Amino acid sequence: MNFIHGGVLALAIAAGGRACAAQGTSTSLVELPQAPELHEYVLPAEEGSSVHPALEGSPVASPVAGLAVGLVSTLPTAPSPAPSRTVDRKFLLVNGLQLGMTMFDIAMTQNCIASGHCREANPLMPSSFSGQLTVGLTFVAYGSGVSYWLKKHKSRLWWLPPASGVATHAVGVASGFEHQ
Repeated sequence: MNFIHGGVLALAIAAGGRACAAQGTSTSLVELPQAPELHEYVLPAEEGSSVHPALEGSPVASPVAGLAVGLVSTLPTAPSPAPSRTVDRKFLLVNGLQLGMTMFDIAMTQNCIASGHCREANPLMPSSFSGQLTVGLTFVAYGSGVSYWLKKHKSRLWWLPPASGVATHAVGVASGFEHQ
């Protein structure tokens, strides 16, 4: 590479991040393949790229013009990865299990209270069906919301809030079976 080619290449690299006033687009610097001659650095203009109208459709006459085409040409973008689904089968299974265990616990508790064999052990939980349903579904909604937020933010512990609800209501169901 002689002095003139080196100077032109240095100017092209220096202008690589500047805005191209002729087209109103920013130029992008591309990695050029290694070759012994400057004319082998010519990159073909891709369809849809921003090339000066004087160069469009004409053969590249000089290595400098070819270099300009390569620098102004836009690079194809890599496809973005598919977004991961927050609500998938696992999410629905774990949160559905929490809802099912909550309903089963409320039904077992109401059955046990109605038979007179037991009473609600939690002093903060109402003993009426509508009161238990309201409190139970509120906790299910809260646990599912926290689980959704954790899973959306890629936390590995997204399953913990509904799993704790399942475990808690499993104890309630077990005590309901014990007192029948």
